[in-house]
Amino acid sequence: MSTKAYAARSAESPLSSFSLTRRDPSPTDVVIDILYCGVCHSDLHQARNEWRNTTYPCVPGHEILGRVTKVGKDVKKFKEGDLAAVGCMVDSCRTCPACAAGLEQYCETGGTVFTYNSPDPHLGGVTFGGYSENVVVDEAFTLKVSEKVKDLAAAAPLLCAGITTYSPLKHWKAGPGKTVGIVGLGGLGH
Repeated sequence: MSTKAYAARSAESPLSSFSLTRRDPSPTDVVIDILYCGVCHSDLHQARNEWRNTTYPCVPGHEILGRVTKVGKDVKKFKEGDLAAVGCMVDSCRTCPACAAGLEQYCETGGTVFTYNSPDPHLGGVTFGGYSENVVVDEAFTLKVSEKVKDLAAAAPLLCAGITTYSPLKHWKAGPGKTVGIVGLGGLGH
């Protein structure tokens, strides 16, 4: 499926129009028309090749929020029309001990697939992110968003900045009776 996007074509170039191909959905995939995609500073690092591992053209964006337009025949969590979100990972081996424990970011086989600039196991080349019209993602790496969320644009950055602060709060069992401080402006403070 042909998709319009914005890509960095070099470390020095501004983002510009780009056309890419998204895969046809597999039985467990959802197709999401992207409504909002946050701008994370890691998108800038990657687009500017500051980590020295960027493959160009690079379509950044891993704070994705949109509406499901198609579901594979085996999808259980979503139906067409649902709001959905995608963060920084879109696949993993799913079988190693880390993946089985829900820690796909530590996939022991090297099977973690990031939303963009990661080897694409389906189409070859690299994955392309959310600075595009749509994305195709396995439902296991897609989150359902409540229709009660009124400010979808403000919700999109929670897919990275939100989990960055939520994860340690959960790990250290923050809750009633505990004092917590989150220092940050922008996404993390949000």
